[in-house]
Amino acid sequence: MLRYTGVKLELLTDYDMVLFMEQGIRGGLVQASERYCRANNPKTPGYDAEKPPSWLVYQDCNNLYGYAMGEYMPHGGFKWYEGDLDRSLELLDGMTDKSDVGRIYEVDIAYPDHLHDAHNDLPFLPRNAVPPGSKVNKLMATLERKERYIVHYRNLKQAIANGLIVEKVHRVLEFQQSAWLAKYINLNTEMRKKACNEFERDFFKLLNNAVFGKTMECVRNRISMELVSCPRRMRKLINKPTFKHVTTYTENLAAVSLQHSDIHFSKPIYVGFAVLEISKELMYDYHYNVMRRHYNDSIRLMYMDTDSLIYRIHTDDFYKDLLDNPALLERMDTSNLPVTHPCYVGTRKKIPGLFKDETASRVMYEFIALRAKSYAYKLEGDEKLVAKGIRGHVVRNHMTFEDHKRCLFEVDDDDDDAADGVESEEVGDDDEDDYMEDDFDDDATLKGEELKRRARLMARSVISTIHENAAAATAAAIDGVEFTPTPLPPYTPYTPYRQNVSIRSFEHRVKTIKTMKMTLNRFDDKRVVDDDRVRTRAYGHYALRV
Repeated sequence: MLRYTGVKLELLTDYDMVLFMEQGIRGGLVQASERYCRANNPKTPGYDAEKPPSWLVYQDCNNLYGYAMGEYMPHGGFKWYEGDLDRSLELLDGMTDKSDVGRIYEVDIAYPDHLHDAHNDLPFLPRNAVPPGSKVNKLMATLERKERYIVHYRNLKQAIANGLIVEKVHRVLEFQQSAWLAKYINLNTEMRKKACNEFERDFFKLLNNAVFGKTMECVRNRISMELVSCPRRMRKLINKPTFKHVTTYTENLAAVSLQHSDIHFSKPIYVGFAVLEISKELMYDYHYNVMRRHYNDSIRLMYMDTDSLIYRIHTDDFYKDLLDNPALLERMDTSNLPVTHPCYVGTRKKIPGLFKDETASRVMYEFIALRAKSYAYKLEGDEKLVAKGIRGHVVRNHMTFEDHKRCLFEVDDDDDDAADGVESEEVGDDDEDDYMEDDFDDDATLKGEELKRRARLMARSVISTIHENAAAATAAAIDGVEFTPTPLPPYTPYTPYRQNVSIRSFEHRVKTIKTMKMTLNRFDDKRVVDDDRVRTRAYGHYALRV
């Protein structure tokens, strides 16, 4: 990339600037703003003409980070702004996306109450924080006042234009910027358009994403490892202040991990920071200046995952809206729609920053989200499930859309708001069902054991059915007859647990592990959930004040 672009990137030598950049880095935003909806239009099952028409729309941004890297990126000339800090805000008005000089601000910023209802779906300026009752730092979009918030000038301009108020400017970092990376990004984008198979498409996408990954690499996390067989050497390494941990393989062999005593900040993390900020600016611009501007109060953001948006829209026909409003259609890549579709346009294929219809014109008619990275939806003749951290075979064979609905609406377990429970054992260990229904009372621990027992029983039943279907399909193929598979049995009575089976390596010993995980959990601490379990409010909303 550096050879192709011919750019020379300046590395930060001021440690305060390094810390400044590190504190401003925030990853992709994922949240469930409204957790359930069923569309109602002539193309959906169970359409009721007496109810207002509505559509569920799933849109995904083409190569979001590739778009951001094609914009003006920092490359050198870093210095602290020495002028009047209050006047530095006035300079924002004269700055454009293509200004030669860019700025990063550290500000105190307030969110006025009159904006809370309008911005509740997607508040500006998300921040890393630990939610109430949690111990894990998460990226959350909140309506709270923010202190010493580090933000790119483009995002700050956007927030101010939408009503947020800057109360104080603490520091401003100036830099030189240009579109030095666009040449490389455009090359890979064109090569991806010409790709003839999935491998080539993924390869050229990876070439773009790999650049972003290296600019975000945290050199603080690097370690050195040494294999040790001498007791004296082992004692010496363990006594070092940089000692991290030791892994013992045999009586005479161990691996000692050490942190680096000196850290060389050799990565241009300011590029990664700018990419993340500009990508968020695009997503907010599309939500507020395209979708919200057109539909006003008739649209609700259901779910967001970094580069994708799921909307509920009260309209007669979403695709007719696209045809009637060029301002909407020109922001979309409709090349994945059928050629006969009225909205099909092939000239905008794979252009970074445009939004495509993730369902490719197939009508999505029901959606449910339990929490971030855990959702499901139904569309014509199919249903899709997403569950981060759960094995693919479990999602495909052991989870359904109805399981998600039961988890969200019907179940009232005492341990509902617990973190994901994990219980592991090696295959081959004793797995007898030692418990019966009558052995359990209202005790939460015993109740959890009963739910896990149900999961083990149902997992065996599902796997047995899969094996029987496979054997029957093989026999049918040999005999040349038609085969109809037996439907997989549902998890009845309900249990939120599922059994994951995986092959893992522990100390260079490969083992097959069975893990009992709580795969269905409606507890979401990134937002405040209303009593109906569907609507949510962002932290800081005026209605949450006591």
